[in-house]
Amino acid sequence: MKYVKRILVAVLCALCAVGLSAQDVQFPFPEVPTLMTDTQARLRFVLENFWSRYDFTDASTYNEQVGEQGFSEFINLMQYADAATQKTAVAGLMKRIGKDVRLMKRFDSLTGHYLGNPNSPLRNDVTYEQMLRGLLASPVLDEAQRSRMDFRLKMVTRNQPGTQAADFEYLDRMGQRHRLYDLQSELTLVVFSDPECEHCHELMPKIMDSKVISGDRRLKVVSIYPDDNVKAWMQMRPTLPRNWSEGRSPAGKIMHDQTYFLPALPSMYLLDKDKRVIVKDGSLEQVEKRLEIKDI
Repeated sequence: MKYVKRILVAVLCALCAVGLSAQDVQFPFPEVPTLMTDTQARLRFVLENFWSRYDFTDASTYNEQVGEQGFSEFINLMQYADAATQKTAVAGLMKRIGKDVRLMKRFDSLTGHYLGNPNSPLRNDVTYEQMLRGLLASPVLDEAQRSRMDFRLKMVTRNQPGTQAADFEYLDRMGQRHRLYDLQSELTLVVFSDPECEHCHELMPKIMDSKVISGDRRLKVVSIYPDDNVKAWMQMRPTLPRNWSEGRSPAGKIMHDQTYFLPALPSMYLLDKDKRVIVKDGSLEQVEKRLEIKDI
């Protein structure tokens, strides 16, 4: 309930921003009817009419900067909407882009920058999937663009929230074989990391020190090295908490087969008791917020 309330507050704050004066913002947000007070209704209205006042014909640098600001606000709001609203919102944007090759390239670039970049604070694979599907429906894509987008869509749709996580085999330090689905627990947290990854050296101690993770008795944590540098993994001095499991992917199969799309490490997947994905490639903050919900 606390998590739901935080989401509603965030949505309300974002929707309040839509009502700011022209002096406060550059992007021409749609005007929400004053009698529309329901939060979800307001969110749906804003997303479905988001681009109605933006001039797509103006190719000036200034207008493109305004459009980029609008795009970042658009995808930020999208994360709070249901799938049907997201689909309708993206379809509305694609209709306005139409058959304009310049606009298609522009919004493809923005989509990759804000949603495909692993370091983007706005990265969200569910929204990314919706945008890629919308872009792929364009009749102006050439064969190379379509092939590239098809690959990106294939990667991003793997292990999406609500779907069954892909099972995989891993070897522990004694060489014994295990499988993800052998772990029996109400919740499972898979932490993919690499002993040669500087970002992992920075973030793994924070993950291991998390009181939310360590204090959740429903949770089993397994740290997995997904690549094939066995020597580096074996030479790494184990520093994991005693109640964590650890292993490596045989011959780096997880990375080579792209069983999980791992554009940056460490990467965390929170799974339910049936190994359905709750959080995909989440940050520590995202995982902690979901663990605070006791009825997931």
